[in-house]
Amino acid sequence: MNNEIFVELKNIRKVFGSVVALDDVNFSVLKGEIHGLLGENGAGKSTLMNILYGLYSPDKGEIYIEGNKVKINSPYDSIKLGIGMVHQVSTLVPQFNAIENIILGTSEDKYRLKIEEEREKIKNISKDLGLEFPLDVKVKDLSAGLKQKIEIVRAIYRGAKLLILDEPTTSLVESEFKDLLRTLRSLVKKGVTIIFITHKMREVLEACDRVTILRRGKVQGTLDKEDMTTDNIVKMMFIEKDIKVTESALPKVELPESKKSPKPILELKDVSVESSERSVGLKNISFELYGGEILGVAAVSGNGEKDLAEIIIYPKNLNRGEIYVDGEKINGLSTLQVFSKGVFYTPEDRIKEGILPDGNLKENILLGHHSEDRFLNNKTFIKWDEVRITTVDIIKKFNVYAPSEEIIIRRLSGGNIQKVIMGRAFVNPIKLLVTHNPTSGLDVSTVEFIFEKLVETRGSGSAVLWIGEDLDELMILSDRIAVLYKGELQGIFNRDEFDKYKIGLLMIGGQR
Repeated sequence: MNNEIFVELKNIRKVFGSVVALDDVNFSVLKGEIHGLLGENGAGKSTLMNILYGLYSPDKGEIYIEGNKVKINSPYDSIKLGIGMVHQVSTLVPQFNAIENIILGTSEDKYRLKIEEEREKIKNISKDLGLEFPLDVKVKDLSAGLKQKIEIVRAIYRGAKLLILDEPTTSLVESEFKDLLRTLRSLVKKGVTIIFITHKMREVLEACDRVTILRRGKVQGTLDKEDMTTDNIVKMMFIEKDIKVTESALPKVELPESKKSPKPILELKDVSVESSERSVGLKNISFELYGGEILGVAAVSGNGEKDLAEIIIYPKNLNRGEIYVDGEKINGLSTLQVFSKGVFYTPEDRIKEGILPDGNLKENILLGHHSEDRFLNNKTFIKWDEVRITTVDIIKKFNVYAPSEEIIIRRLSGGNIQKVIMGRAFVNPIKLLVTHNPTSGLDVSTVEFIFEKLVETRGSGSAVLWIGEDLDELMILSDRIAVLYKGELQGIFNRDEFDKYKIGLLMIGGQR
């Protein structure tokens, strides 16, 4: 790293409707550094980088690359300038293999992809960077970590001198994060400059040479490596909040004594779901979950965790076994019928599965509650006034940062969307909350809020089934942790048995 500025953004302003996303932002990155861009959800991190990559146009401001003022109107312009971007959500074509995705759009021949001609070049780049992945397997069949490697190689193949990584660790497990760190350091040695967008302080402390903190569209400051401490970062991210964090930069939340219900709220007996192209299924899963406890299910993505969540809220797909809620068998029920038993679900993919992106907050709060008498007139017409009152109440109780209940939900940050989804789960009193990766992609302040809601639910006597892959989080809040691997239950640990190494080993198929 040297003191030569590679990219500089001056006085960048961007407004979406009534929301000021960026307010006269000044941001510069030195050549050959890993520069963290940190901030809570909705701070403006991705918006700023989408402007640099040409996906958005600034309402005001200037961009300089290596001292030269440039105009970036599209990603095509940014690629020509040597800027590559790996987005939070994969932009690869699922039905194409790695080589096809990497060379797509680079050939001058409109009608033919020069696959074999470029194979060796791509193999050499991936080998040089230590990024091994199958070249001929369809992307849809690969893990999140392998997809990310392909996207990085694609950017370098296209000549990227500056690589923007937007929340690159959202879908990665710990071992994959370590692999990513090694890759980033290898890229820097080869002269690539990196901007690392994240909301996780631990990642900044481990990966970055400097960090710039954004808060509600404004730069709060830039810290050099020697000044990058958890306390300094928290103060800059959350001026008005006193957030206590653990050594791993997760919120400190107390798990008080809770009275366990005498009978289980949820019971699975020899539950099996057939495997498919997209899933390993489930094999003879049996466990009990009581009121007043949080049962964490630790699983690396793709090991049956999604089947587990979905079979509880849609037991019509059950191949074998029995599921009971509060002693009542729910085999064969529809999702709405399960919800009527006091169960609610917050899905893993908040955008694809949790919301109507083009609907307003009222319409999204109504999802899953649309057949309830409280929201219907004569079982036919929606009582929109009642929906509005409920939505406003959720906005207030769940600290949703939104100008009104009429705003289109996709205009909110990921953290605020997750708060809306969580709020929707508590429209009615619940016996069981099934929640899948509820903190994925959220900043420490929102994670703290979600933690508190889960503890509050537990304290009310309800049961929480928390399915996740972040073992540090599960160990903070769970009363017990069950481990799922390839659709099979590997064991259940009581709180006094928690051992990160042992549980982590089981998550990747090791022996207990």
